[in-house]
Amino acid sequence: MQTLGKPGHALPAITAIVLIPRTVGIATQLPHLAVAHHWNTAWAGLDVAIAIGLALTSWLAHRRDARAALAATATATPMCADGCFDLCTSAPGHPFAYAVAEATAELMVAAVCLVIGLRTQQGCGRAAIG
Repeated sequence: MQTLGKPGHALPAITAIVLIPRTVGIATQLPHLAVAHHWNTAWAGLDVAIAIGLALTSWLAHRRDARAALAATATATPMCADGCFDLCTSAPGHPFAYAVAEATAELMVAAVCLVIGLRTQQGCGRAAIG
């Protein structure tokens, strides 16, 4: 049997298992409708974080800095979450159609970020070897 090496390596797996009953509880016990104070601040803050991440990814990739891969991943992650939340919180009809278009655009930009980060990291690896 193969071990994970360091004790900390098991933490993500253990946490994933612990999250299963919590997620079921959230899905079955939370109300379908809620009022959130500072809703606008939360969404604006998320968009500011994404904008900063996009700018940092672009800047690092332009410099061919291997850290572009980290910035790209850190940016793509909230972009995917934002798209998911847009879909889940939109009203039926035209708002949902708009959310689908917006989420599609966000997912495409997130994918481009990851490609940029991967290419930058591969380019830096080749430069270090050669």
